Amino acid sequence: MKTKLRVGIIGGGNMGAAIIAGIHASYQVSVCDPDQEKIKFLRKKYGVTSGDLADVISASDRIILAVKPQMMAEVLTAVKPYANQRKLFVSIAAGVTAAFIEKQLGKGQRVVRTMPNLPAQVGQGMTAVSAGRNATVADVKTTCQLFDKIGRTVVVEEKMMDAVTAVSGSGPAYLFLFVECLLAAAKNLKLSDAASRVLVTQTLKGSLALLESSGEDAAVLRERVTSKGGTTQAALEVFAQRGMQKIFTEALQAAAARAGELSQGHMTQDTGHKTPALTYK
Repeated sequence: MKTKLRVGIIGGGNMGAAIIAGIHASYQVSVCDPDQEKIKFLRKKYGVTSGDLADVISASDRIILAVKPQMMAEVLTAVKPYANQRKLFVSIAAGVTAAFIEKQLGKGQRVVRTMPNLPAQVGQGMTAVSAGRNATVADVKTTCQLFDKIGRTVVVEEKMMDAVTAVSGSGPAYLFLFVECLLAAAKNLKLSDAASRVLVTQTLKGSLALLESSGEDAAVLRERVTSKGGTTQAALEVFAQRGMQKIFTEALQAAAARAGELSQGHMTQDTGHKTPALTYK
């Protein structure tokens, strides 16, 4: 019987829990987090094991750093004494470069950087994967296999991660904003809240399913819905007049630029190897 790959999760928050939910049946999972209530929940719900940093890292082949970007420096300081080149460290933190993690963990450490998004919580995530300096082709492949359990993956060069953050990392928020706007517009047309929600959510769900299953370009499907002189054309003309394409272009450029600023901030900050304020158990 083939032994399951051992995966350690550092951080049991929303994304850490989403990853555990997707992979626990296929991998031998261990988790550590300073919140013991989270640990109890994860152990009971998914049958994972838990321990402190030393326990989890020593028991794992792959270690997923599922912590917030602002916590990464102190967590890496705590992880460093237990790191070695036989382990693969996988980060999900936005704006934290592989080079920063490699520098903090020490020479030769294998690092893969990922950017998952919120729909991972329902197994429909989109995760971009990029290799650090010392990561191998096999490291990238096994990382993709792992994150395929919570959705889909795409391999990109790390220099494209700011763009990925702007598109898929922040993308769910754009869609939720669109839903908010569509619901408000439906309410303005005197539709009830209940009817509006069903109409909007099912229309989006069905449209995305059609886009994916048909394999056709979005522009082709849009044209198929749009009759000359009809209701759809009337609405689309308003979007065009208001510069919808320009709004999206500028919005994503702003998100990508901010992602770049955050990355630079992590690269230049002084960690000072201070004693971590958090105790992971």
